[in-house]
Amino acid sequence: MNLPVRLAEIARTFPEQQAIVYRDHIITYQQLDELVNQLANGMRKLGVSPGHRILVALGNSPEFVISYYAIMRLGAIIVPVNPQYTANELGVIMRDALPAAVICEPLAAPVFSKLAQEITINHGIIVTRSNPVGPKMHSFKRILEGSTDRFFSPASFHRDDVAEILYTAGNTGTPKGAMLTHHNLYSNALTFAQICRMTERDRALLIAPAYHSAAQTCIMNNTLISGATLVIHDQWAGPQPLLETVEKERITIYFGPPTMYALLVDYEPPRAYDTSSWRIAFTGAASLPTEVFYKFANKFGFEITEGYGLTETSPVVTTNPVFGVKKPGSIGLPIPGVEVKIVDYEDREVPVGQVGEIIVRGPNVMAGYYNREEETRWALRNGWFHTGDLAYMDQDGYLFIVDRKKDLIIRGGLNIHPREVEEVLYTHPAIFETAVVGVPDPIMGEEVLAFVLTRDGRRLDEEELRRFCAEKLARYKIPRYFRFVENLPKTTSGKLLKGELRKMAD
Repeated sequence: MNLPVRLAEIARTFPEQQAIVYRDHIITYQQLDELVNQLANGMRKLGVSPGHRILVALGNSPEFVISYYAIMRLGAIIVPVNPQYTANELGVIMRDALPAAVICEPLAAPVFSKLAQEITINHGIIVTRSNPVGPKMHSFKRILEGSTDRFFSPASFHRDDVAEILYTAGNTGTPKGAMLTHHNLYSNALTFAQICRMTERDRALLIAPAYHSAAQTCIMNNTLISGATLVIHDQWAGPQPLLETVEKERITIYFGPPTMYALLVDYEPPRAYDTSSWRIAFTGAASLPTEVFYKFANKFGFEITEGYGLTETSPVVTTNPVFGVKKPGSIGLPIPGVEVKIVDYEDREVPVGQVGEIIVRGPNVMAGYYNREEETRWALRNGWFHTGDLAYMDQDGYLFIVDRKKDLIIRGGLNIHPREVEEVLYTHPAIFETAVVGVPDPIMGEEVLAFVLTRDGRRLDEEELRRFCAEKLARYKIPRYFRFVENLPKTTSGKLLKGELRKMAD
């Protein structure tokens, strides 16, 4: 079983069931399955074949869901990316993935057209919601209209075939493509659906970015393999639209990073909203403050469920019991079928209560990093995926994170690696040296702070630096704060002391 096969099965079982609700537009399961077939057939006409990588730069939308399942049904490999990425960020990923085709929003089409001048995109650029003009430019809508809604697959696909490549900065700052198989994705979504006791009566709200693994598994795939209804919002627009949608659409399950919940519990609505349908509020990507946990429970009458995962693990590894005892501050227990150990630097399991590295083994663990054999061997050494995250386990088996991957900044649930920001700042002619760290923020979890040492004591304007960064970095990666210093703390060997920088940031 895999995701597109399961979708076809649901479409046969519940053809008239609402699959997607988007801006009051409804798509049934039968219609969704037919649209997936049409896009798969259309891409095949363009020359897309099994194993080809298809880069998808779309926000939350029916087109994202259709593209995701159509690419997999075709036997190709989806490579989702943030549609807000700059040409600089997209170029790094494209040079590694070498996509056979691109599916993007109209605003991103000029960026990809320019990139196509140096990176070959053999089967063209498919643009949603417009009729693009130019060589190898195709309209998403016209492809659907010109294709049959019945798909005939000439070959069978193994469950261990790669279905998706998700790029993650990880520990290095250089994006690495985590290869997730059909079985990785389906097994993780199925297990999560079982944990949540999903049925066709559920209605899930997708606000978190669908190009991230957490939103895919915990909302999109979890919902569609259960025959439930997926209500899509383009993006987070604030607490009020969330509450209005929970009431109007009778939402039962929602996933968001802690930032969204922090904003929600502090929001005083102009009227009382009926949220009685809401039964599951799930979170991950960053630590949930205990204060937010208790405020939410007092306000909505049930508790937020915190879990833990990584792109490389499809992503869910652990979760507090959805319908059992939750421990605030904990990332919970390993999900069924997944093994977790806390080990020392020699992979020896440490005693209860002792801090060590989290390592994971199970059907959710990636096949490896694309084009990176050495890093794959290191990450998956001894048959376990090494997360780089430090934690301890209590006597009940609950895990507690004590530190995230070294230096990684998690802002509003989105990962930012300091090195990537530093590399951009270093291209500014007036900057001699720079170092980037995360600083605590009550809403976003962390914000980006850049220490800057200028050449010859030159003066720089913070807004000028932000504009400079905006040309090469997505908005959420741009430093919120700049601090101009005369030197940066280092060891005698010249190694930067990030710990000292964080102290300076206090």
